[in-house]
Amino acid sequence: MKRPLLIASAILISLTTACDKSDSDSGTTLNGVFVLNEGNFGQANASITTYDPVTGEVSQNQYENENGSPIGDILYSATEIGDRLYLVVNNSSKIEVVDKETLTKIATIRIANEASPRELVQVSEAKAYVTNLYGNSVSVIDLETNEEASIIAVGSNPEGIAVVGERAYVANSGFGNGNTLSVINTATDEVTGTITVGDNPVSILKQDNDQLWVVCAGAYGDFSDPNDDTPGMIYVINGTTAEVVTSFEVGGHPGDLVINDLDDIAYLMNGDVMSIDMNTFEVMDSAFIEKNFYSLGFSTSDEGQFIWGADAKNFAQSGLAIQYNLNGVKVDSFPTGIIPGAFYFSAE
Repeated sequence: MKRPLLIASAILISLTTACDKSDSDSGTTLNGVFVLNEGNFGQANASITTYDPVTGEVSQNQYENENGSPIGDILYSATEIGDRLYLVVNNSSKIEVVDKETLTKIATIRIANEASPRELVQVSEAKAYVTNLYGNSVSVIDLETNEEASIIAVGSNPEGIAVVGERAYVANSGFGNGNTLSVINTATDEVTGTITVGDNPVSILKQDNDQLWVVCAGAYGDFSDPNDDTPGMIYVINGTTAEVVTSFEVGGHPGDLVINDLDDIAYLMNGDVMSIDMNTFEVMDSAFIEKNFYSLGFSTSDEGQFIWGADAKNFAQSGLAIQYNLNGVKVDSFPTGIIPGAFYFSAE
């Protein structure tokens, strides 16, 4: 489940969360939109919805249809590496490796000790890292053997991760009580330092210039008293030097952040979807899209750039994916599975 929206109920059923999990090729033609549906916690009913933007065809349960069995419990994120997709299945503590076009299963990577994997990022040709929410760790994944090779201890309840050069940056959420990034030397797999940021860092998005945008969702304090919450913030980090460039308050308890093709406007899920000038670090429009989503995605191709919002409805029925242009105008929509938590875009 996602961070701020269901945090109260998540305490009752064990928190599982998401952050910016959109992954898009900078291709010429958008061939397909994949929606990763988390499913209900403990019910192992996660699924993948596919959408053909040319024909408008929508297909549900594509992983199960292709492989003959469901994917598992809480499908959290997808990362493309070469011709493969690495599907992180959070509450099943595994990563399913599939063909990125057909979703045909290639291998299963098991994460030990029910560590609750979240976000996976490629570190080198043969190595990837995945954050472990309950393990307070990062697993080193051998991409050649498809095995968990070792574990790196980081801060409490890590979620987002990004790599710049030989540094990996890990957002330690602390379930709302954390305020640090762990910095890992990717050559030695050792933590070399920490960076203090705002309360509850949950995701990290890398710009083309290697600046990192860290979404800090803010602390919740006493759930019965919203007045003791701390506001959401954005921290901008120079990924090359590991120094803080700036920070600014956005208020509320923000979630997914996506960036346009020019790296000059960011769109942040924070109640409504707000737009942010990435050069001046100012909020341009606090209600650029007047709708509360469960997750956001961003696609780019010759056909244009689009913002995608996922509506989880009542978290028990099928959800809805909605496509918007960069004027914030609705373009299209299609049904998804239960709790659409992330987007993956196939372009070439």
